[in-house]
Amino acid sequence: MPPKKSKTKTGNDNDFLDGLHIAVPEDRIKHLESQTQALEMQLAYRSEAAANAVAKCETIRIELADATEKYESEKKFSIDVARSMTRQYKGMQEDLLNKINDRERIIESLKDEIETLKALHKEQIAQKDCVIQRKDADAIKTRHETEEFVKFFANHLANLRVKIINNSSW
Repeated sequence: MPPKKSKTKTGNDNDFLDGLHIAVPEDRIKHLESQTQALEMQLAYRSEAAANAVAKCETIRIELADATEKYESEKKFSIDVARSMTRQYKGMQEDLLNKINDRERIIESLKDEIETLKALHKEQIAQKDCVIQRKDADAIKTRHETEEFVKFFANHLANLRVKIINNSSW
């Protein structure tokens, strides 16, 4: 904003310029030209500063656009990676559940097989116990028969001795 012109009560307005009393028109022209030149230089400086600011603003806008694009790209990449990892996790979880179910089926079939083998084993033991009891009974019976034969033959032998002794006394 240009400085205000000061007015005094004595004299006319043309004699005073920026608070200075300039009476000679050539001096006035020189003063106004120098002031115009100073204002032009100030305008050029401010125009250059404004142009630099606009250029810097444009550069910052471009950098912001690049950064925003890179951010969106990275965000999309992160989402894609998260989706891929989620898909892999779900696949691995499903595989693990399938393996667990398979192992549980195997365990159940092995338990059933163990029960079957235990029952078969008990049956075989019962059959063998039965065979052992029969053979023990046969052995007892045979021993008893043998003892009876021994007694019979011992009796018979004793009777023969007695007969032989009685016959020899004749």
